Amino acid sequence: MNEVQTLFPIPAGLEAPVWGVVKLIILVGLLFYLVFAVVVIRQVQLMTKTVAGELDRTIRIVSWIHFALSVGVFLGVLLFL
Repeated sequence: MNEVQTLFPIPAGLEAPVWGVVKLIILVGLLFYLVFAVVVIRQVQLMTKTVAGELDRTIRIVSWIHFALSVGVFLGVLLFL
C-alpha cells in the first residue's frame, strides 16, 4: 500500500475502478496541458511576426522549453501511472 492509498482509503471492492478513473483524469488533464503548450508556441510565433523586439529569440526559446518540459512531464506521468 503506497502513501496515497494510506491517506485516502477506499473500500476493497472499489479500489481498482476508482484509481483507474483518477489516473485517466490526470492523463486527460495533462493532455489538455500539452495542447495548451502547443497553443503557446503558436501564439509566440504569431507575436514575433507581428511585433519585433529584442526578446523575440528569448521568448521563442522559453516557449519551446515550456513545451519540452510539458512533454517530459506527460511522458513521466504516463510511465509512472
